[in-house]
Amino acid sequence: MFFWKIDDETIRCLINKEEIGQMGFDLNELSSDNDLMEEFLNAIIANSKNYINWNTDNGVQNYIARALPSEQFLITISCTFQDVAIDRDLDQIKKMTTALRERISDDRIDSIYSMSGEEKEREFEALAKDLHDVCMGNTTEKEEKEKNETNETKEAETTGAGNVSLETPKDFAKDMASSKAAEQGGPEQAVRPHIPAQKLIFKEFRNLIDFCSLLNKDYFIPSSLYKDSEEYILLVEFPIEMDNSKIITFMITAEEYGAECSNQRLEGYYLSEHATLLIKDKAVETLYRMN
Repeated sequence: MFFWKIDDETIRCLINKEEIGQMGFDLNELSSDNDLMEEFLNAIIANSKNYINWNTDNGVQNYIARALPSEQFLITISCTFQDVAIDRDLDQIKKMTTALRERISDDRIDSIYSMSGEEKEREFEALAKDLHDVCMGNTTEKEEKEKNETNETKEAETTGAGNVSLETPKDFAKDMASSKAAEQGGPEQAVRPHIPAQKLIFKEFRNLIDFCSLLNKDYFIPSSLYKDSEEYILLVEFPIEMDNSKIITFMITAEEYGAECSNQRLEGYYLSEHATLLIKDKAVETLYRMN
């Protein structure tokens, strides 16, 4: 079981089926019994208090439970009153729309209309990058400073308490670090689970390109692309220093673009014998630049 804090009243928990059973709960019963689900969420909250200091005075106000491959589950629990959560979302939307108006004004667009050749292409790419940065929550140093001054900094994968945005993995390892091992980290620290190399299968090459075009240089990780029959298989390895939230963002977003994800294991050896290697080592970066 692994916890991390989204804000003062919201956490996420990564848990597998075996751990749920060890807590005394049955998955089938949880899906059909609201009272039992509430008990389960409260049990997670109680466990989280061993590692994270967060405000649970309001009780569970909202939760999102998402099934992942390898019998893993990503559970977001918010103790923020709904009106407050909506206000936070509105604040975030307001920041995004303000950033859009500042970066992508009508005058800027009109000026690109009037250009031609390489200049037009270069300026359009710069505008598209600004649009991508705003939509992904990336900010300029000035905007980041303003956020810090108002104490409203949030994790990049969230748009408000209790919500899961575009970013946030899908398949995770079964050998996650146990809660007992996490205790060694002390309050507000949990042992970082090892997330092994992953295999992402895309049926459509266009979906793969669209997915990679969303990413930034933080995601230019070791990766190779193979073609096996009519499938495009992306093998990725996450650096040990890569933050879990970024990995979660990568995998969930991939599945939203149609990828099937699973542990790589010895897949690389099989593919080298039976599939065609299209891009070696820097596949994600290469596909990003192709779009």
